[in-house]
Amino acid sequence: MVEPVTEGAGGRSDTPAAWQPVAELCEALAEELPTVIPKIVDRIRLEIPSYRIVDREQQERDVTRHYQGLLTGVAARRLPTREEVDAAHALGAERAATGLPLYALVEAYHVGYREMWNVLLARAQSHDPRAGAQLVSIVGMFWTWVQHSSSAAAEAYGAAVRAADATLLRLTHQFLDGLVTAAPAGVDLEQLAAALTFDPAGEFQALCSPAEDWPDERMMELRHHRWPGTLRCATRGNLMITLAQDIPPHAVVEAARRHNPDASFGIGLPRTGLPGAAMSMADARAALPLAEPGQVRYFADHWLLATLAPTAQRFAVLLEPRREVARQHPELAETVLRFAENGFSLSSTARVLHVHPNTVKYRLQRWRQLTDWDVRTWQGLSSTVIALGLPTL
Repeated sequence: MVEPVTEGAGGRSDTPAAWQPVAELCEALAEELPTVIPKIVDRIRLEIPSYRIVDREQQERDVTRHYQGLLTGVAARRLPTREEVDAAHALGAERAATGLPLYALVEAYHVGYREMWNVLLARAQSHDPRAGAQLVSIVGMFWTWVQHSSSAAAEAYGAAVRAADATLLRLTHQFLDGLVTAAPAGVDLEQLAAALTFDPAGEFQALCSPAEDWPDERMMELRHHRWPGTLRCATRGNLMITLAQDIPPHAVVEAARRHNPDASFGIGLPRTGLPGAAMSMADARAALPLAEPGQVRYFADHWLLATLAPTAQRFAVLLEPRREVARQHPELAETVLRFAENGFSLSSTARVLHVHPNTVKYRLQRWRQLTDWDVRTWQGLSSTVIALGLPTL
């Protein structure tokens, strides 16, 4: 398909003979591509570091083919042919398979075209003054090549990522369900783990977050983040469950919060093997109810409260009267907790709260009077910490 540039498309209706200086320029530059292309690729890889995951020799071959078409198109004053658009489409799918981010793919087109345009203008000035003026007349057509090529590549990239993500998500659901149900008949969890690039005998760590905070697009971005290890995530019921291997949980939380700053997380213990993966998921589910929006709760730090929370209704008759005291006298509740955190020292607690030690002493006595729990004893302290630490019943 050849589409000559018309005056309405941003060019001029020059005769073929008048356009000969540009045609000769493009032919000459096409012969120089073996020396020009490496410099353009250098610039792309410098400005877009993500491109370093793409094999350089392959990138140079792809760029060479593309700019051979571009120079032919400029010489003929036409837009990309169907075959050239299809080639960009195929390239987009290939780049998706390498894990290159979409923004890097699109930006590479802009950087590459910018560099090629600069080369054309520089060659025109030394080749024939008329060529420079004629190039300026088709600047609109030149950048339409950018639009057509990058749009085709981005479209194919998106389709490839969505197809790969659908397969990945299906396997992840099967794997998580298999862990929860202890691998029902016909499910080989080791094979599923390997298909998801997990080491079945390795160490797993689970994170849970409310599913309502994770619509499909956010989940997809999290799954396709460039991780140092393996991460798989999916929703099950009202939870978003993530299993990670060789990735510290704080890195997962940090990346997740770029998409949802208010997300809360429960984080399980790191545990070994597939049974450990299932237990870490249970840890994370238990820790999550202790987290307010935007908070992170590690099962390792809050295992007692996380373990008691599911049966807290049984203790309501004991807990609620004391929790009501805390609601009516928040300064007392804060004081007893800071007292426990500061070595049961009146002076240390007073410094943290910016009050006099006698004030701390009075508040502890008042807490005992109102709750019948003395935080100077194990029984009173543990009961208080549980009552104040459990989520609202």
